[in-house]
Amino acid sequence: MSLEIRRILLLAALGFVGLTLWQAWQHEHRRNVTNEVGQAHTISQTQNGEFVPQYPEQSHPAVASQHTEIPTTVSANVITVKTDVLDMAIDLNGGRIVKGSLPHYTQSTQDETPVQLLTTDEENYYVAVSGVSDQSIQYRATQQNYEMTPEQKDLTVVLNGKTTEGITLKKRLTFYPGSYQVKVDYEVRNTTGTPWSGNFFYQLSRKDIKQKSHGMFDLRPTYLSAAFSYPDKPFDKYKFKKLSSTAFSKNVEGGWVAMLQHYFLGAWIPEKQQRYHYYTHVSDAGLYTAGFVGPKVDVKPGETLTDIAETKLYLGPELLPKLKQTAPHLELTIDYGWLWMISAFLFKVMKYIHMMVGNWGWSIILLTVLIKLAFYPLSATSYRSMSQMKRIQPQLTALKERYGDDRQKFSQAMMELYRKEGINPLSGIGGGCLPMLIQIPVFIALYWVLLESVELRQAPFMLWIHDLAAKDPYYILPVIMGATMLLQQRLSPAPADPNQAKVMMMMPIVFTFLFISFPAGLVLYWVVNNSLSILQQWYVMRQVETKRQTNKYPKKK
Repeated sequence: MSLEIRRILLLAALGFVGLTLWQAWQHEHRRNVTNEVGQAHTISQTQNGEFVPQYPEQSHPAVASQHTEIPTTVSANVITVKTDVLDMAIDLNGGRIVKGSLPHYTQSTQDETPVQLLTTDEENYYVAVSGVSDQSIQYRATQQNYEMTPEQKDLTVVLNGKTTEGITLKKRLTFYPGSYQVKVDYEVRNTTGTPWSGNFFYQLSRKDIKQKSHGMFDLRPTYLSAAFSYPDKPFDKYKFKKLSSTAFSKNVEGGWVAMLQHYFLGAWIPEKQQRYHYYTHVSDAGLYTAGFVGPKVDVKPGETLTDIAETKLYLGPELLPKLKQTAPHLELTIDYGWLWMISAFLFKVMKYIHMMVGNWGWSIILLTVLIKLAFYPLSATSYRSMSQMKRIQPQLTALKERYGDDRQKFSQAMMELYRKEGINPLSGIGGGCLPMLIQIPVFIALYWVLLESVELRQAPFMLWIHDLAAKDPYYILPVIMGATMLLQQRLSPAPADPNQAKVMMMMPIVFTFLFISFPAGLVLYWVVNNSLSILQQWYVMRQVETKRQTNKYPKKK
């Protein structure tokens, strides 16, 4: 493989990486998911103006024909619940969780306001709802404020209410120290003289947050989507744009439903492995809803059923260990893209390093060193080939000038030069482009790790880098990265084609501006990777030159 062809492949590879990363960062940096869509529900309107999804009976014989969409207004009867990791507000009108803050996670390094996932703010409306289908229950509580003490093993909040038929309900929400899970279950007592049947539903409803532009070089990722898990597909994601045109409706054994956003997650997970009807709905007001309805519950006159419709609500950061403990496949909501397996392995190694050094910046640096060591043999082969090509570059340039546009004669003369200098023209296949091509998936996988891991959010490194997940505030790292790319070019043989030479000279500039908006952790990786590559390239090329001078690479006669 000639140097020019190798150069073209290298340019194509770098262009592919740059385009992939830029598109991922500028848009929702997620793969497109094609979903199987079941029978959609239709919408009817009640007398009070609320929209009621009508579910076909044949789709789930045990599911009620309808459930009422909960109004978006908040009543005056709101209670608060505080634990060490959660701060919630519950509206007694319907038992909705209308506020959910995370005290351990702040908005930014400058704004110490806790991250608020659930809110009734008009622009960012996002609530977690559970209840009885086609019922709006008015609950009562014994306290206005609940707060977990350090000595408590759990905190249970009991809401008391009645259905329109006079059935007594107890809704229990159980909180645990250090946990982002909330267990929800019901007690149903039939004190009437007639049998009662009902279905319990659980859903997450939110508005789409439009990404705000903060300038060309400050693209902050904001993506929202719904996700489902069921036996046929452990992770099935729906972007809001798709939900606007196609509703999801499917009968599922077990599973879970979630609302995804960058770094954080809200999810309902049923405890029992029984059939549920999962659905989505988009209202005219732009409210996106995803949830499920459980099987029918029958209560005889005078009967009391306890611990029914037990479900977990997860509301918190996308921490891999906690997600694995919460539900099967819930860790897939940390969507590392199509190289998920490589990304998960890299994060595991980086987390192990962090346990020893206690700094995510140094963890990135040491992980980069390990990656370079793993690819050292391939890279060394590439640099040896490059060194030999660089040595004969003046002869190749002279041949090109001598034969001009006569490509046939130029190729013959070039092959004769390769033979004379003892260079295998096919060495580029195994030692020229292949090392770069092999490392591209690893780099892209690490890109997802650095972009998606909540552990790196607001993680400081040193000096002026106070948040590895945010861009470098002074653009120092991107400039250093561009300088290292330029130095690498100086060590590499120059292209014989003037046009290619101009393109190669532009690459450091293009990548510098490209990486201005990228997380500092990712740019740090690239800087370290380039610096190690420069050292390795210099060392290998020096070895080659020394061996050549001592006749370990004798010319063929």
